[in-house]
Amino acid sequence: MDIRFLPIFAFGLLGGFAAFLISVPMPFMLGGIFGAACFVLWYERAEKRLPKLSRWVRLVFMSIIGAMIGSRFSPELLTLLPQFWISGLALIPFILLAHGGSYAIMRGLGGYEKLDAYFAALPGGIIDSTALAEEAGADLRIVTAQHFIRIILVVSSVPLLFLFIKGDAVGSLAGQTMAAVDYDFIDVAMIISIALVGLFIGQATRLPVSHMLGPLLLALALSVGGVVVIDIPPWLGHAAQYMVGTALGAQFSGVSRRLLIRGLGMGLLAGVYMLSLAAGFAAVLVQFVPADFGAMFISFAAGGLAEMSLIALSLNFNPVVVAIHHLVRILMTVYFGNILSRRVFKLLPPR
Repeated sequence: MDIRFLPIFAFGLLGGFAAFLISVPMPFMLGGIFGAACFVLWYERAEKRLPKLSRWVRLVFMSIIGAMIGSRFSPELLTLLPQFWISGLALIPFILLAHGGSYAIMRGLGGYEKLDAYFAALPGGIIDSTALAEEAGADLRIVTAQHFIRIILVVSSVPLLFLFIKGDAVGSLAGQTMAAVDYDFIDVAMIISIALVGLFIGQATRLPVSHMLGPLLLALALSVGGVVVIDIPPWLGHAAQYMVGTALGAQFSGVSRRLLIRGLGMGLLAGVYMLSLAAGFAAVLVQFVPADFGAMFISFAAGGLAEMSLIALSLNFNPVVVAIHHLVRILMTVYFGNILSRRVFKLLPPR
């Protein structure tokens, strides 16, 4: 690896630890993006340009994250699914409306190119959305910045909304992860094995974002089927998020101050729009599913899967119900986002 990449990873690690100390959601992911991006922007002010970091740095660690997400579901999922099929189906119009409205904001007010606005507006996760954007040839700087801002806004504002409206504060659980401290070498080996096998299956079956969805779906099937029970070490999740976040931060090469300011404004507008849409869907769905407004609102608020599940846990909502909806949202966003992008932009499928 080029020695010039070492400061990028050093600043990404510094940003990750700083974010962890102040309890930022997804600290090593978002802190890694922030730290690495700050170094890149500072370094390039002197009209220097860094070499391009290999995309395989992200792909390998994305597969590990996919395996970890899939392994967090248990056989309890099978008993809950029949009770929430209506809200599950409601995710389809939610995704289309969230994406369409955010695209209008990015394109009409932000002035982004069509391809960049399309992927920056996806109501998915930062990892899967940037992966789709990269396959399509969109500007990763814009897409990463917009999803970074949206996730920060959603994950930080939702607990404050409940504190303001109901007086329910998110407790100490908000700083935790879904990882376990009681793990051994077998757990680590299983996660890595599922990631590698799932990566191969995903590419062989031509899944969209195969390096993430392949491991995620394989781990989900094994966990829900009761074949494996995996305890994830906290350091593995942090390490994977740090590597992906830092690699994404390195993509900020060439970003101007004007682009950052515009990204902040568009991210805030899109985030508020998606939260308002989530509140509307939640208000309607409480009449049809065994959950109250708060649980449905958190289930539709487009933040991170793990973070929204932890917020649900802290507010005494069923975290499995919340996690189901966010997993389905992510999978549907990848599926519909991939299909529509190829129809609208006439993109060729990845090789």
